[in-house]
Formats: sequence, C-alpha cells, structure tokens
Amino acid sequence: MMAMGMLSLYFQPAGRIGRARFWLGWLGLLLIEAAFNYWLVTGLFGRDPLDPATGTLTKPAFQLVLLGNVIFLFPLFVLFAKRFHDRNKGAVWTLPYIAVFAAMIAALITGDVKPDGASAVTAALAALYIAVSVWIIVELGCLKGTPGTNRFGRDPLAL
Repeated sequence: MMAMGMLSLYFQPAGRIGRARFWLGWLGLLLIEAAFNYWLVTGLFGRDPLDPATGTLTKPAFQLVLLGNVIFLFPLFVLFAKRFHDRNKGAVWTLPYIAVFAAMIAALITGDVKPDGASAVTAALAALYIAVSVWIIVELGCLKGTPGTNRFGRDPLAL
C-alpha cells in the first residue's frame, strides 16, 4: 500500500475493502500499535519490555501507556467500517467492538481490571471481548463481501 493508500485506509471511512486488505490493515495497525507501545515504554519510562531485569512499569506509567492507545480507536473504527461497508452494513456495526475495546482500556486505567485477571470484572470484560472479537473475525475476516456495487460503493474485487 502506498502512503496515501494507508492514510485513506485508516482515516477515511467511506468506501469498501475486501478481506485481504482488511487483514493487512488490521495486522499493520497492530504492528504500529506495538511499536508505539514499545517506544512509550522504552523512551518515556526507560523500561525494556523484552528484558525482565528492567522491572515493570509503575501504575501511573501503565495508565499513561493505556491512555496513549486510545489514539488507535479511530483508525480501527475506519478499518472496520470499510469492511462492514463491503458486507453492505453501516459503520454502526463497529460500535460493539470499539465499545468493548474502550471499556477494557478504561477499566485498566481506573484499576477496575487487573492485568493478572484476578477479578470478576476482569473475567467478564475478557469474556465479552473474546466473544465480540470472534464475531468480528468471522464477520469481517472470513465472510465474503457483497458482490457487485452496493450502497457503499464498487466491489473492491471488481477489475
């Protein structure tokens, strides 16, 4: 994907994308997020997450890293919206995943959820996140899009 192609993939919700571009886009976003988190942890807090000898993050540092991840909600929404468009569904279908993702971040920031999974809230949110993620993977990553033109644009597989 070219630079402008990537920008439109993550920042312009209009249009449709096929499954291959969806998977590449989601993987790309996860890699960008991982690099961003690594930069935050090493650059701001002097911890190397790959080296246990550097110790763990303090609670405020952990909260700041999580808060930084909120910036990935919009590109994720756009990517999912484009794929839902290919399935002839509106962008509103992205909201269950975005809401659960945001709830997980908020719960981790406020301390309602412990990263070690030791609370009922943690278990409930994790189960909900897994269920919604499985649905997203099947709906967007496995099922074919609408053949031909639909209300959201041309078929991305059409030549």
